[in-house]
Amino acid sequence: MYNKRTTLWFLGVLTLIVSGFAFVITRPFVYPLVAATILAVVFYPAYERVLEWTKGKPGKASLLSTLALLFLFGVPVFIIIVLVAKEAVTAAQYLTRQSAEQGGFALFVTTLAERGLRFLGRFVDLSKYDIRAVVTSHVQQAGVWVLGSGALVLSNFASLIAQSLLALVVVFFLFRDGRGWIQQAEESIPLPRGQARKLFSNISETIVANVHGVVSVGVAQGVLTGIALAIAGLQSALLLALCAAFASIVPVAGAALVWVPAGLYLIFAGSRWKGIFVIVWGIAVVSTADSIVRPWVVGGKVQLHPLVLVFSILGGVQAFGFLGLFLGPVIASVLSVLLGMIREEVRVDDPNPQPVAAVQRN
Repeated sequence: MYNKRTTLWFLGVLTLIVSGFAFVITRPFVYPLVAATILAVVFYPAYERVLEWTKGKPGKASLLSTLALLFLFGVPVFIIIVLVAKEAVTAAQYLTRQSAEQGGFALFVTTLAERGLRFLGRFVDLSKYDIRAVVTSHVQQAGVWVLGSGALVLSNFASLIAQSLLALVVVFFLFRDGRGWIQQAEESIPLPRGQARKLFSNISETIVANVHGVVSVGVAQGVLTGIALAIAGLQSALLLALCAAFASIVPVAGAALVWVPAGLYLIFAGSRWKGIFVIVWGIAVVSTADSIVRPWVVGGKVQLHPLVLVFSILGGVQAFGFLGLFLGPVIASVLSVLLGMIREEVRVDDPNPQPVAAVQRN
């Protein structure tokens, strides 16, 4: 007969080994699984209302809620793709017409570049550089790169669609069975029920707060970018503002993926001061909106110091990419809760706890 301690050690080691293999198996699906968890946590209150409407039928409520998510995210993305494609066709026709008038696309791009470089030449000596040769070379390289990367873009898009569908399937089961899984986890971990519930509640609140932060930053940067582009008189300012709002979720670059090319286009097209205004506005106003809006929105719901929150977001993005926007603050918040639990346990075990003021006087 084996004693209980030996059995527990054996089961613990075996569980760690099997968990390692399970991680290897599920690693390719980490992104859709994490994305599905975030969606399920954020929209679980809406699912509970649908559950009441369906008179307590979890399967039907989960299906309706998942289809609602598909409609909520799929329709706007489809509309934006159609609008972007339409604008891209218009831009391509314009570039084709202009390049034909100036003797080819490379010469057209060179002419645009020279307009902007003449302005920069007032401040920097560019006479040592053969601008025309450099631009022509880079245009040719860009053409080869576009042709070579077309298949890769299509492959990545297909992979994104497949992962999105997988995430929706996971969301369905999280809606239907998630509450039961959380209760099983609370009973399984070696913590009192209150502390376990507090831990999972903290994770949920942090995820929801960070989603609110991402949405708030997207709206703020989209509106601010749209204002600058409208003042500059750039066509399709509303569409570009929507693109900036979506681009704000891209780690590091963010909305700069929209306002930097827009500003450079204005400079090279001859509207120098308008282009400079867009770039300066983007640096001074749009970029700083992230560091102001996100801590303000998230910090009010997550008990973290604003500096800790900023570093957790930046570190999370560097470590995990886009998902680090959510995982970084969750890790920092869970660590804060765990340290609080440790402090509570130490105070309970200390037979003669001293007040903080008394400790400081000693």
